[in-house]
Amino acid sequence: MANPSTSAAPTAILFVATATASVAAPPGVSAAAGSGWLAGAVILLLVAVGACSWFLWDARRRLRLAAQQPPLPPQDALSAAIVRDSSDAIFTIDAAGMIQSMNPAAAKQFGYPLDEIRGKNISVLIPPPARGRQRANYMTNPGIRELYGVRRDGTRFPIDVKLDELTFANWNLMGLSVRDISARHANVQDLEQRLASAEGILNQTGALVFVLTRDGVIERMNRACEALLDFSAGEVRGQAIWEIVAMPARMEELRRQMGEYLRGPFPARAELVFAARDGHEYTMSCVFTATLDELSTIESIIVTAHDISAQKAFERTQLRTERMAAVSRLAGGVAHDFNNLLTAITGYSGLALQNLDTENPIRKDLEEIKRAGDRGAAITRQLLAVSGRHPRRPRLVNLNESLKSAERMLRVLTGEPVQLDLHPDAKLPPIEADVAQVEEVILHLAAFLREQMPQGGRLGIRTGTEKLDQGQTDTEPPLGAGTYVVLTLTDTSRGLSREALAHLFEPFFPAQETARTNGLGLAMVAGLIKQNGGGIQVSGNPGGGNVVRVYWPKAAQPEFVTPERATPLFVVPKPVTMDGTETILVAFERDEDRARVRETLEPAGYTVLEARSGLQAMEISHRHSETIHALITDITLPRMSGAELILGVRVGRPGLRSLYVTSRPTAEILAQGLTPSSVVSLEGEAEDKALLVRLRSVLDTKTMSVGQ
Repeated sequence: MANPSTSAAPTAILFVATATASVAAPPGVSAAAGSGWLAGAVILLLVAVGACSWFLWDARRRLRLAAQQPPLPPQDALSAAIVRDSSDAIFTIDAAGMIQSMNPAAAKQFGYPLDEIRGKNISVLIPPPARGRQRANYMTNPGIRELYGVRRDGTRFPIDVKLDELTFANWNLMGLSVRDISARHANVQDLEQRLASAEGILNQTGALVFVLTRDGVIERMNRACEALLDFSAGEVRGQAIWEIVAMPARMEELRRQMGEYLRGPFPARAELVFAARDGHEYTMSCVFTATLDELSTIESIIVTAHDISAQKAFERTQLRTERMAAVSRLAGGVAHDFNNLLTAITGYSGLALQNLDTENPIRKDLEEIKRAGDRGAAITRQLLAVSGRHPRRPRLVNLNESLKSAERMLRVLTGEPVQLDLHPDAKLPPIEADVAQVEEVILHLAAFLREQMPQGGRLGIRTGTEKLDQGQTDTEPPLGAGTYVVLTLTDTSRGLSREALAHLFEPFFPAQETARTNGLGLAMVAGLIKQNGGGIQVSGNPGGGNVVRVYWPKAAQPEFVTPERATPLFVVPKPVTMDGTETILVAFERDEDRARVRETLEPAGYTVLEARSGLQAMEISHRHSETIHALITDITLPRMSGAELILGVRVGRPGLRSLYVTSRPTAEILAQGLTPSSVVSLEGEAEDKALLVRLRSVLDTKTMSVGQ
């Protein structure tokens, strides 16, 4: 049905237009027509009065309706557009929380049309956080609150809610802005998962990981840090890293070192020393990196540290081993050449003494020359021990018996101010070693430790066994896995310094300024132990004494056997003569060796043919038309070995006898596949007589083999 006010206005306008048309008739019309015109004018006036009355009545009606409720606040076109086009849901609610209006984004987010939701409480869309608190957090307090909204289909989603008071004349409304933060929640959850995964990875890695501020303050650290340093993350958080990982005496040094790396540039690498709670120090390989924010400003510094203590120890051991190997080669080479000189000195002096009368005035001079040669030979033996080429006669040895045998000498050596304590293990297995070398090691080590206690103290020596599963890398030389018989010596001295321990096995390095022992002492000891398959370890604790541990390999034979009497190098027939008339071919590279053998054989009646190489010896054998009864050769010659020479000469002389004679060390004899007992040595004066006896024995033996 049409509104009366809207239908009355067109009717009045049509009526006025008709009346106007009647009044506007042209002149000259009839009187009847004039009276009609007057009537039209009256009617027009009445209509005009009626129209004015209607307009007045409509105005009063509007005023009466306006008086019943206040007008809504006006909104300009820009504000309306912002609200309409906003991606946030915007609601207008009254003081009771009833929804008055909402924008299109609200309808889209919650799934309700305006007609359906208008007049309902906002709690339908945004339930209160807890029962009994319907207006909590977002209806009474200003600011943004994070809550959960409920869509029309019942699904919940995270939202940010902001409530603002809207004050207008006679109106008390509030504006509620709601933002869907589902994407942000998903990103946060993804970030948390990533962080949890990263933290899990960090906790699984063996590397130490610290998260620091730019000032070096610890914010976080992983479990590897806790395990190695024995500090919990809660204990160290908020403290400078050097206050945790450095001993008090080295804290300032570490603070200075790390301060340089914390200033950048990044990444940076460094080798630093960290200390655990118990004071144990570790060498760490550290990498410093920085995390940046969106403005490329450093947020935090990450320090990743790997424990390389074992690697550094291995490198030190390797370096020490290489250094000792070089020293051994040098010592062996010097001893080898020096021994050649001493062979000539002692040999010729011995021959001269045999031919001199006891009353000859130069005999004393020759005796002094010979004694000097003998002292030089003793030094040569020490050099050979350093190089591991000392002549060795291994057999099964009971270390307890060796210790007991050396006890008297040990007590004389230590003297009155030092108390000697011996603790042998009764169930000690045997070792395979040279008895003389074992006792020499014991005496040298006791003398070394005695020297560390000039004011007296206590020297303890004990024996025992130890099984090494992974080997021992801090011994000289490094040892493999196995069962070892261990000789342990301890003292009560002040303890060796780190520098002394690092160079202890180097020849002529003094462990202290007051050192009196021979400069080759521990270097020679290490060489003897190495030659017998063992290793030595020396540790010092400043203020707490020294500990020396010598590892001897357990013998493969489980039980001791009664050692047989040493088999002599030769069996002397009875009666025996050392003289002869045979022709002997002598092949030696060194002039002094050939000369010594010639000077030994010719006075005894032998004819000597000399060759300085294997090829020359074969040529002499081919050209010499008379019989050659025996060949005396060194174990090695230029371009061939002694065995090859013997076989070559015997091609033309099947009955030729042969004898090995050498001044070379035992290691070279063994390398040629020979045994020391099958070779005559030229080391001492007594060997001259031994050579004559052995040669006579070879010539008189009926059977023959290579080396006879």
